[in-house]
Amino acid sequence: MRLHVVFTENGDILAAALLDSVGPVRARPVADERAGQRAAEVYVPPEYAHYDVFAVCQRMRVSVEGRFPELRTKE
Repeated sequence: MRLHVVFTENGDILAAALLDSVGPVRARPVADERAGQRAAEVYVPPEYAHYDVFAVCQRMRVSVEGRFPELRTKE
């Protein structure tokens, strides 16, 4: 599962949209860069793929430590 996420500089997810849907509407949240927000497309790890988007946003955060942003569990 892929998500388009808007997140804070701490990696907290503010908004997310599912990118794998085949529906006609593909709305995506927009980051407010002046407020320090960023946006990225990330893959949900397979062990969390059964969660819905809301549960992923609550249980995970975006890590930008590597080459590409990725989801990690909140610690």
